[in-house]
Amino acid sequence: MSALTGWTELDDRAVAYARALSADAVQKVGNGHPGTAMSLAPVAYSLFQRHLVHDPSDPQWLGRDRFILSCGHSSLTLYIQLFLSGYGLEMKDLQSFRTWGSLTPGHPEYGHTAGVEMTTGPLGAGVATAVGMAMAARYERGLLDPDAPTGKSIFDHNIWVICSDGDLQEGVSGEASSLAGTQELGNLKMIYDDNRISIEGDTHIAFTEDVSARYRAYGWNVIDVPAATDGRVDLIKLDAAMVAAKSETVKPTLIRMQSIIAWPAPKARNTAESHGSALGADEIVETKKLLGLNPDEHFAMPAEVLAHVRQVKARGAATRKNWNEKFALWQSANPERATLLKRL
Repeated sequence: MSALTGWTELDDRAVAYARALSADAVQKVGNGHPGTAMSLAPVAYSLFQRHLVHDPSDPQWLGRDRFILSCGHSSLTLYIQLFLSGYGLEMKDLQSFRTWGSLTPGHPEYGHTAGVEMTTGPLGAGVATAVGMAMAARYERGLLDPDAPTGKSIFDHNIWVICSDGDLQEGVSGEASSLAGTQELGNLKMIYDDNRISIEGDTHIAFTEDVSARYRAYGWNVIDVPAATDGRVDLIKLDAAMVAAKSETVKPTLIRMQSIIAWPAPKARNTAESHGSALGADEIVETKKLLGLNPDEHFAMPAEVLAHVRQVKARGAATRKNWNEKFALWQSANPERATLLKRL
């Protein structure tokens, strides 16, 4: 699927199973938003496995990056990565998606599910809150470690966002994004899933502006990532865009990524129906065939694939251990500033 350095056949399979889990979970409960979660599966997987600084064994680790799923209706995008990464969600939680008392409600809820940084649902709110988080992170860094060179402080962390067409149609996201550009929030990285589909149909019935030009006018670093020729997300270009975003320390970054909703479902892809309703048993069968999966299996996840993806937990723990060692040195050298952490 990809020529990404370090990417293996097990990663391809993990993404395929993540797409299938999105379809299976909505099909079982009978309602939800499968299409976006299917097309975003490789995006969220690449972010959680390759770029996000996090430790699933300690979701509240001070040195972590923050991830906001602004398009909260696509909650499976986040839940499946929390399951794969080892945050505590298991297959039974995906099977109880959108049911009372589950850890996988229709929209992510802060304080309810480990790994969820904010409650998202109202479109645009995740983008706006992420801007606030980026400002807070910069304030914290300036308060605690103002003399460290750019990118060298233990308090330098990024705020990552995945947002949708619906998010960027809302006024609150535009106002907040304008502020982010003016404030030069270089720690804010936003991936815009430009699939041109909303629950009403093609977004061009109401939304036709050049979003890239708008964000450049706001003062953002904008990277355009067209879809691959077969319609799937171009992971090679997306990975390069995420690397470039991490190296940008002054301007906030918008990665405008084109996708086809519900890819690769043969009939449901690129339809409004796939945005907000179950695909149907027959369509899921054909989709799993295209993914190279057994169409008779439901909520499948081979042990070797899960073992592979959960290695991110060991990598995260090693990163946190290294950070903790640096943090201890900082505390010793800055005892007065260290007391300020109790107020943050």
